[in-house]
Amino acid sequence: MEEKVEYLFAGELNRSDLVVPAAGAGDRPALVTPTGLVPRRISLVGALTELEGRGGDYLHARVADPTGAFSLSSGWHRPEVTGALAKIEPPAFLAATASPVLSARSPARGVILFPEAVAVVDRVARDSWVIATAEATLTRLEGMSAALVGTVQDPVLSRAIAHYRITPSFLGEMADMIDTAIASVGPAPGGKPGAVQADPKPLVLALLAARPKEPVPLEEVLAELGRQGIGPEEGTRAVKELLDEGECYAPRKGTLRLA
Repeated sequence: MEEKVEYLFAGELNRSDLVVPAAGAGDRPALVTPTGLVPRRISLVGALTELEGRGGDYLHARVADPTGAFSLSSGWHRPEVTGALAKIEPPAFLAATASPVLSARSPARGVILFPEAVAVVDRVARDSWVIATAEATLTRLEGMSAALVGTVQDPVLSRAIAHYRITPSFLGEMADMIDTAIASVGPAPGGKPGAVQADPKPLVLALLAARPKEPVPLEEVLAELGRQGIGPEEGTRAVKELLDEGECYAPRKGTLRLA
């Protein structure tokens, strides 16, 4: 079973340096973030600002979100991803699914992400990712706050509290980070800041890019579009257009996958 894709900001990921040992044979060490998240796979969308090593075995990319920047590395072990990344000219909005690894050689270098899929998207998709990530981070902050006062008992949260020396002040800093991210989201025409006038097609592509190895149920795609204010008729029409354009396909009835 494929591991769940998690949402977190670069500002949180770059504070993360707690690694817990593998739980058993076949497992790998796990990274624990300051909000107690254990991300095996991460969905990110941001501005690709740097891309180095086009002629070498490895590409190193910098992808910025409103709270900081992600560091990505891709090489010979995923030639299709490396090739796709090499064709992208910065600056561009990039969506990626990636696995985080804390540098063993130099922990001070922080967390490096190894992408398993990349796709160029637009500002609407980036803003939608910011909103989804803000909601996920806020939910984790609420759980961490409950653990801090003892109303929730969770060994992972307890370990994160001890390692990162979590205090109410720290949780306030994380909440400020969320506010900063939301403030970067442009207002919809005639709407309020933080509301996205969503174009369904880039959003569908971003959703499929986050789960490149599995068929995504159409109902899940339409449900996520609904959370972005897009009705089922408009969402269905966007999916049909993408199928007609060859941007995605249906491996079986009722599912979608990025082409």
